[in-house]
Amino acid sequence: MQLLNLHNSLNLHNQFLNLHSHLHNFHSQHLNILNPILKLNLKDVKSRIGKLWREYRWKLWNEFYDPLLSRNDLIKNVPDEITMDQWALFVDYRLKPSTMEMGNRNRDIRKRQTIPHTGGAMSLSRRRENLILELGKNIGRAGMWKVTHKRKNGTYVNDEAMEIGEKIDELMLKNPETASEISPNDPIGVIFGKEHPGRVRGLSYGACPTFAFQQSTTRIRGINFASPNAASPHDEDKFVKIKNELATVKSQMQTLLAYITSKKDVPEHVAAMAAGLAPDIESGVPSPHEILGSSGGNKTP
Repeated sequence: MQLLNLHNSLNLHNQFLNLHSHLHNFHSQHLNILNPILKLNLKDVKSRIGKLWREYRWKLWNEFYDPLLSRNDLIKNVPDEITMDQWALFVDYRLKPSTMEMGNRNRDIRKRQTIPHTGGAMSLSRRRENLILELGKNIGRAGMWKVTHKRKNGTYVNDEAMEIGEKIDELMLKNPETASEISPNDPIGVIFGKEHPGRVRGLSYGACPTFAFQQSTTRIRGINFASPNAASPHDEDKFVKIKNELATVKSQMQTLLAYITSKKDVPEHVAAMAAGLAPDIESGVPSPHEILGSSGGNKTP
C-alpha cells in the first residue's frame, strides 16, 4: 500500500511539473507579443506628459510675464509654488533671443492656420469614445474631423471648413463603409493626402501613421499590430491559436486539481504545489489546507 501511495504521489508530482512547465513555456513564448505593446503605451504616456509640461510652462509664462518689467522685476514676481532659483532659470530661458524667436515663429504659424477646430481641451480619443457610446457605432477619421470643425449650432467654423465637409460627405456617400474607417484611403486621406510622420489627422495626440494604418511594417513574430482594422486573417488565426492553447492549459490544470482534491492521503508537498498554481489559472483553486482537509484530515505527523 505504501509503495502504491508513493507511486501515485510521484505520478501526481510529475503531472504537476509537466503542466507547470507547459504553462511557463506558453507565457514565455507569447510574452514577446505583450512587451512591445507595453513599450508603445509607455511611449504614449511619456509623450502626453511632455505635452502637458509644455502647456503648463506656456500658461505660466503668459500669466506672469509683463513686457514692461525688467528681468530682475520678472524674477521677483515668482509664483508661490516655485522656488526663486527655479523661476530665475525659467525667466532667463524665456528671455533668450533663440527662445523668443522660436515663440514668434510658432505664433506666426498658428495665425496662418485658416481652419480652426472646436475640439477644446478634451482629447480626440476621449471625444471619439463618447461619440461611439452616444451613437452606438464606430466613428472614423472623417466623422471626427466634421465634429471638431463645427460650432455648437451645427454650422462649420468657416467657408473653407464647410467646403471640406461637403467633400467628405460626397466621398462617404460613394463609399459608406469609409464612415468608420481609419486608413490612408479614407475621406481624410483622399482630401489631405499623405500624413506627416508622428501625426495623423482625426486621431488623438501621439498617433502616427506606422501604427494607425494598414500598411504598418511593424511586426512582432509575424503578427501585425497596426490597428484593429488592419488585422489580417493570418494574424487573427494566430491570436485564436494562442487563446485556444491557453484555454486548454487552464482546463487541464483545473481537471488535475479537481482530481487531487477528490483523493485521500494527498502528500503535503503535492497540496502545496496545487495551491501554488492557483494564480496561474485564476480559478479559485483551494489552498493546501483545504486540499488536505478535504482528503481526510490533518496529515502532519
